[in-house]
Amino acid sequence: MSLGLSERGLVPVLAPEARSIAEDVRAGRRAAVEVLEEHLERIERLDPMLGAFVHLDTGGARRIALAIDREVARGGDPGPLAGLPLGVKELEAVEGWPLTFASTLFAGNVARFTSTQVARARAAGAVPVGLTASPELGAASFTASRLHGVTRSPWDTRRTPGGSSGGSAAAVAAGLVPLATGSDSAGSLRIPASFCGLVGFKGTYGRVPRGPGFVGSPNLRNYGALTRTVRDTARFLDCVVGPDEHDPLSLPHPGTRYEQAIDDVELAGCRVAWTQDLGFGVCDPDVARCVREAATALVRESELDEREVEVALPDPAAAFAVLMLPDLHAALACFFPDDDGIVPDDLRSSFEAAGRIGVADLAQAHAARHALVEALATLFASVDLLLLPTTATPPFAAEGPMPSVIAGQPVDGLRSVGLTYPFNLSGHPALSVPAGLVDGLPVG
Repeated sequence: MSLGLSERGLVPVLAPEARSIAEDVRAGRRAAVEVLEEHLERIERLDPMLGAFVHLDTGGARRIALAIDREVARGGDPGPLAGLPLGVKELEAVEGWPLTFASTLFAGNVARFTSTQVARARAAGAVPVGLTASPELGAASFTASRLHGVTRSPWDTRRTPGGSSGGSAAAVAAGLVPLATGSDSAGSLRIPASFCGLVGFKGTYGRVPRGPGFVGSPNLRNYGALTRTVRDTARFLDCVVGPDEHDPLSLPHPGTRYEQAIDDVELAGCRVAWTQDLGFGVCDPDVARCVREAATALVRESELDEREVEVALPDPAAAFAVLMLPDLHAALACFFPDDDGIVPDDLRSSFEAAGRIGVADLAQAHAARHALVEALATLFASVDLLLLPTTATPPFAAEGPMPSVIAGQPVDGLRSVGLTYPFNLSGHPALSVPAGLVDGLPVG
């Protein structure tokens, strides 16, 4: 892995696939300790410019890497992720590590358990090295917090890597780690993937279990990883999917290996449709043009069958806002009514709005969600895949704010991520892959 230093930031020039590193470690061609030290050196050298990591456990990582090398020396197999340094989004628990949710409200909190996703990745040979940055409580599509400051894109340090899994995206894009975990309640895996030229996959709801100890965003939050290639994402998924007793909504194992499916699935003739706005959103014209060109190339090279289908989904913004608020209210309730200014104004406003939600509001939100699911069921009766931009804009300023105007139209924070959050409501799988550059910056 080498990095070229441009006038604007660190641009990845060459990066080996995570799976090739893991295969070298499994075969004894490389030592996990050597792989770890190379990545720790990059973190020390480059992360001060990026702010991707907010906590490092170098001692723990070195012990795990050494144990992997000893297992290989005995003739054992550490697993498909053998020796891969792993960043963990700070909203996700690792026993003994800080669990602050990127908020001064929870400064000093320490995790008493490890999330299922991290535990399974660790069992497959991954080497957790530290926590990656998130915006406070994961509530923004850029990554900055009062607790940790601003996280910056390796492509242009004046720009955001996205959010809320922005620290993970910056770390992977800069080669600080070959893969990192993330979560996605409204696009928080896919937006950073788009802004950093990576792969971000939100699986079908329940595909990656949320437990143990999970509280919040029922039926909305999904776990996954940010990687540099689709194959790396597939390998990671193969290691972490399957039911978990801690999560009653987790899905059974899919019964196939994702990595193998990449070679086995026949794409020719697969029916696809294109939309730049889902029928209710808005998209920057340069982004739409770039992604449309990539979609056209995909259709041509994969021999897909593009159908002329009108995509006009009902706008689910109001429903999403209502369904997200109760969890925020629960998270902040312990700070009221004794709040003496410790709760930020935006969170206080959201807390108060959540307190005003009534039974009728919840009923209407669930009805709107059902209408969205029905509309998508009708759409997917006629096509197999939907191609669209991941983000409505190119990467914006690292410090924020989120866009308030797109293509000349005013938008609020939720509608600025209007191409991602509908699929959290519907539960459909959604994948962001690199589509090209707009003004020298990635879009998906």
